Order: sequence, then structure tokens, then C-alpha cells
Amino acid sequence: MGLPRWNISDKAERRFRSIILAIAMIILCYEKFYGSSSSQYAAMYLAIFAILACFLTNKIQQRFFTHVMEYAQAFRIVSLIMLLCFFCVWLYIKYQHFSNPDVEFTQVILNNLLSS
Repeated sequence: MGLPRWNISDKAERRFRSIILAIAMIILCYEKFYGSSSSQYAAMYLAIFAILACFLTNKIQQRFFTHVMEYAQAFRIVSLIMLLCFFCVWLYIKYQHFSNPDVEFTQVILNNLLSS
């Protein structure tokens, strides 16, 4: 029994890895030069989970995790879910930042915390 295997071709996995890692690299470079400290944390977590999700390919699972491939597959699925979650968090933070450009987003959070 166990989890179903993803039977993705090597070409599709390479394309998937290159697209995900390119997006993570673009986000990190953007955050380095134009980001605020509140959005950099989400971008760093996004990059960490992107690396985990991209490099747990079927070949690596078969080579290094032969006895626990179901768990490695579950770990990859969770990494993809966390990648999407942190991407949504990063988009929300950026939306908040651009919708209120006059005030730094961290100052808005601090003011809300101090006023309560």
C-alpha cells in the first residue's frame, strides 16, 4: 500500500526544478535590494522549502531512501505545501506593503500592537 508514486519524467522534473528555483532566486534577489525585513523572512522560508521540494526527486528517493520512500514522498509533498503557503504569505505581505506605501509595514504592525 502506501502513498502513490509520482511518475514524472526526468525532463518534467528538471523543468519543474529550474522554474521553482528560478522563482525563488528572483524573489530572494528582489528582497535583497528592495525588500523590507518583514517580507525577507517569508522569502527565506520559501527558498528553504523550494530547495527541499526540488531536490527530493524520484531518483534521489530511490537511491538514498529505499526503505522509507513513502516517508520521503510525504516529506516532499509537505515541502511543496509549505512552499505554496510561504509564497502566499510573501504575496500578502507585498500586497500590504504596496497598498500602504507611505508607512513602513513594520511600523504599521508596531503601531497596531502598541495601540492595543
